[in-house]
Amino acid sequence: MYPYDDYDKQNNTPRDNYTTRGSYQWNNPQQQVQWDGNTYRSYGSQPGSYNSSSPEPEPPKGPKKRTGTRILCGVLACLMISAGSIGGFVALVNNGYVTLNGGAASSSASSSQAPASSSILTTPTTTTKAGSLTVQEIAKKVIPSVVCIQNYQVSQSLSLQRRSGSDESAVAPASEGSGIIISSDGYIVTNAHVVSGADSLKVILSDGKSHEAKLIGSDTVTDLAVVKIQATGLTAAELGSSSSLQVADTVMAIGNPGGLEFNSSVTIGYVSALNREITNSENGYTMKCIQTDAAINPGNSGGALVNSAGQVIGINSSKIVAEGYEGLGFAIPVDDAKPIIEDLKQYGYVKDRAMLGISGQFVDTMISRFYGLPVGYYVSSVVNPSVNAAGIEAGDVITKIDGKEINSSTVLTTAIAAKKPGETVALSVTRPKTGKTFTATVTLAQSTGS
Repeated sequence: MYPYDDYDKQNNTPRDNYTTRGSYQWNNPQQQVQWDGNTYRSYGSQPGSYNSSSPEPEPPKGPKKRTGTRILCGVLACLMISAGSIGGFVALVNNGYVTLNGGAASSSASSSQAPASSSILTTPTTTTKAGSLTVQEIAKKVIPSVVCIQNYQVSQSLSLQRRSGSDESAVAPASEGSGIIISSDGYIVTNAHVVSGADSLKVILSDGKSHEAKLIGSDTVTDLAVVKIQATGLTAAELGSSSSLQVADTVMAIGNPGGLEFNSSVTIGYVSALNREITNSENGYTMKCIQTDAAINPGNSGGALVNSAGQVIGINSSKIVAEGYEGLGFAIPVDDAKPIIEDLKQYGYVKDRAMLGISGQFVDTMISRFYGLPVGYYVSSVVNPSVNAAGIEAGDVITKIDGKEINSSTVLTTAIAAKKPGETVALSVTRPKTGKTFTATVTLAQSTGS
């Protein structure tokens, strides 16, 4: 049960209209109910008008008992009446027919419905966090802040269409994703892969209005990007804190699975795990993400993961899509995203992030045996002049960084992520063509996120 689900599945009929198979009515405040130890009886304008299906106990037969025995029976009867009355009273409270206010009981027969905040699905052990909203309130609050982002790329077919003079509005975007409005003047955060390779970007608001968007900055390392549209008075999302999350907290994912066709879709799930290490398959960078089983599909990327207070606590980014896997979605924690977003807004890139300045791929044991290369990082190109100056060239394999063997795809990126631009690293290098090995000292460059 989701803690902010207030739907009553037990009875679709208002309780004050409920009647028994007899003539007794719950909504008749003049009728009183008394438990005689075996059956309910009602007393009012028509005494005895209601009897339960259980037969009324017959009076005892036989010789009269002694006075002491009668007294004992009377005491026991009182105890039975007290216990029965308590049991009946508890039943009425649990079913909402009697409400307790400040320790005093009051009849709710005059109310047409139970309070909106009550739910028979709530168990005694369930607690609600302060400031929690209903699912309807959360959706109403956040949906206006989540947009659809369309990525248009110039292709041969588009060029031919332009030359033929056909309607460009019929051109489909190369991809679609989601974004979150973070300021009323048009700044929107999304995933870097949503805007990757775009020649033009279009943002469609939840009300259907569309705007051309400008890319402000993109960071492929953390898979975050910021775009801007020329608009004011937008509904900005409230950013919360991911540090307060706990496993099994209920969360809501809002986005556009499948693109604009299913815009503003809402799914609900739980926080399955925290600080789940997810490695970017393109750059080898590892991030600690929020794992959730809220349904996330292509098009949800860049959308909001929201807590029970309607605050964005994560930016949906990926999921595991493989046979045998289900409900494994991941979101970038908003606490980690905030400084990245600020840098992208101000500089267009993440300031003070170091990079080695090479591209290539990790050589694992299988590739090593097949191609006769050492295990490490194969250099395919160099963009940092310091790397060239240190004698490293395309085709070399870096086997160690600062004395640590590069035996996985994350070792190199993790070591560099711990340093600042201008700092140096010591690299052990092998040149397979000649068998030469050497050590090179390289000064790290400033990363621009591209």
